[in-house]
Amino acid sequence: MTKISQRRALLLAAVVPALLIAGCSANTQAMKGAASPGTPTDMDSMSPGTASPSDTAGGSQAESAVQGYFNALKSGNLDQVVSSFADDAVVAVDGQATAEGSQAIRALFQKLQGSQDMKQATHTIDQSRTAGDQDAFVRSTSKQGDDDYRELFLLSKDGEEWKISQFMNNQAS
Repeated sequence: MTKISQRRALLLAAVVPALLIAGCSANTQAMKGAASPGTPTDMDSMSPGTASPSDTAGGSQAESAVQGYFNALKSGNLDQVVSSFADDAVVAVDGQATAEGSQAIRALFQKLQGSQDMKQATHTIDQSRTAGDQDAFVRSTSKQGDDDYRELFLLSKDGEEWKISQFMNNQAS
């Protein structure tokens, strides 16, 4: 396992359980047309050094990277969607096979691109945090047609740019 893969696995192990708990309590937030900063949640009480609030430069930049992904989806710009992801990213979209790597991600979003619901979707960024200076996560909710989705993005720095390294979504109950 590479150092990057180990770092991502540790980040997932530390973040996902807390996000699931926080996400369940935050599910009542109204959907908005454009992404906006989330409100503080139980994640604010994490131990020092584990994560930084979203008002830090890294959290805001990671949030901007996710907003760029959402904008690319809405505009139907497949190249921009794919460039939002790291070359070795993993994407797990509800109801689809997991896509690993740029070519598989391109094929997945090419398949999904024709959906009118995706182009008219609304997205709300509920929370963004940095984990050190190289990793961040963003939790969001989206409404596509009659369906509500929860999304979790793990991001890593690629030079000075934030790239999505893992993306997962599922339908909210």
